[in-house]
Amino acid sequence: MKREDFVPDVIWVRRADGWMVPLSRAENPEEWLRIVNDGDAVVTQADDGTNEYDGRGIIPTSSSSAPSVMAEMLELLDVTVGTDVLEIGTGTGYNAALLAERAAPGHVTTMEIDPTIAAHARQALERTGYPVTVITGDGTRGYLERAPYDRVMATASALWVPYAWVEQTRPGGRIVLPLVGGFGRGAFLRLTVDRNGSAQGRFHGGASFMRLRNQRDDEALWEISDTADAEATTTGLFPREPFTDFEAAFALGARLPGWVTGERNDSDGRTILLMSHFDSGSWATVTSGTDGHKVYHYGPRRLWEELEAAYEWWTGTGRPDHSRFGLTITPEAQTFWLDTPEQLVSSQ
Repeated sequence: MKREDFVPDVIWVRRADGWMVPLSRAENPEEWLRIVNDGDAVVTQADDGTNEYDGRGIIPTSSSSAPSVMAEMLELLDVTVGTDVLEIGTGTGYNAALLAERAAPGHVTTMEIDPTIAAHARQALERTGYPVTVITGDGTRGYLERAPYDRVMATASALWVPYAWVEQTRPGGRIVLPLVGGFGRGAFLRLTVDRNGSAQGRFHGGASFMRLRNQRDDEALWEISDTADAEATTTGLFPREPFTDFEAAFALGARLPGWVTGERNDSDGRTILLMSHFDSGSWATVTSGTDGHKVYHYGPRRLWEELEAAYEWWTGTGRPDHSRFGLTITPEAQTFWLDTPEQLVSSQ
């Protein structure tokens, strides 16, 4: 099996000016093949295929993951002959073919929300002789018709684990996915499902994946409006680590679920940190300065003060890395913990 058998004839590459542009196999076969075989992720769709920028693209929305990353996930999943597998996020179909090689014919179901991408994968799998059931639909709902599964695997990152995946997994089965927090850093989560309808597991290694389409959170930052209606204060603490350091960002994402964060440069070059909370309608911005840092709060929650408290919690607990965190899922809640399930970090 070759990766090139599944990657579409048009891929997307990033130019020096930041735009993504299509690269056709027919027009430049040597460059196309070099990119497909160089071991990195290959972008296969930009901007959900809308082509709203006249042939250029901004945001990658589908890809063929780097083979090394795929191997890491497959190792965590541990598929053997006879294992019933549900994959969320078909993409090119290459990963589904790898699953089929391990599970045996007829045991792999894969779901893709984008009809065009699903059709391409279905054709590639048929052409290469891999008997995989390709379903066009919302993978966050699972696929009840072929449940229960021994393994569920998501190849798109999630802010929270859809409970349907737990419900459709046999007791003792595994769920593997990249989970990302509100500070933009994610890690592979491996869950084991028990007989009581719950799942629990730890995080393993950093992971950067495109988001599940119905869990995108970018708009929460766009809703940050003019600071004229916000309360202005100052702070002496301006921790950049939650926005720049992987371990800090992951830990605070676990501590502060439901957040969206980002940063931009002001017209004078100063950094502005932005944060928003989904449910409360609250947001805050912080601008660095030599004479103190300016904070604007809007809404019922004082988000910057919550971030400062979370940052002090992380430093006070010895700056734990992502591998010390875990997650427990029940029908009622998803709970982050540190080291042991008894040491609760947050719940949503």
